[in-house]
Amino acid sequence: MSEYDYEPIRGLPYRLPEDEKILWQGSPKWRSLAVHLCHVRTITLYFALLIAWRVVATALDGKPVSEAYELAAFLALLNGILVSIAVIWSILLAKTTIYTITTRRVVLRYGIALTKAVNVPLRFVKNVAMNRHSNGCADIAFETSGKDRIAYLILWPHARPWRVSPTQPMLRSVAEPEKVAEILKQALAPFAAQSVDENENKETQAATDQQDAEKKVTDPGQPAAEAA
Repeated sequence: MSEYDYEPIRGLPYRLPEDEKILWQGSPKWRSLAVHLCHVRTITLYFALLIAWRVVATALDGKPVSEAYELAAFLALLNGILVSIAVIWSILLAKTTIYTITTRRVVLRYGIALTKAVNVPLRFVKNVAMNRHSNGCADIAFETSGKDRIAYLILWPHARPWRVSPTQPMLRSVAEPEKVAEILKQALAPFAAQSVDENENKETQAATDQQDAEKKVTDPGQPAAEAA
């Protein structure tokens, strides 16, 4: 992760090597962030239930329903303030976040007050998970290998929920997720093939070493003959 003030390329804190190309860039959709990250619907439903409970409780006590209006108006105002804050924050988050997929890495640029960038090399990506939303957007998370880890609180909200150790970087509320998934699949293909080749080489070497060890154990006469 790095902090910076200047972008030579939009969404990137540095220029890419000549043999590395940008495949896709995008930002979260603020409406989806408001619903699925800030849970504005849940907040509104909660206050609506509080207002309804207050009105019903007042009526059951035999008191005029008008007595509940003052508290109901206060709760409605509080709900409006909280939802407005959530919406404004979602808009700012969407405007200051850029996700970039290249032929070698995924870069998450984010930060409302302080700009940060997280570089996820594709060679370290072990698995990709997608969580689709009803509005057509989706969250795309990356399970990574390697020793370098990013603290969950530093990466939040661009981190998969409840995956603290290790933290999984996540592209939030991405539009056209099928298109992004296909781009990721094509970008990861060379590294997946490279990983398979490395595993096959390791297995071949391990089998060769085991055969050599077995040959030494089953052929004890050879050292004796040499000694004679």
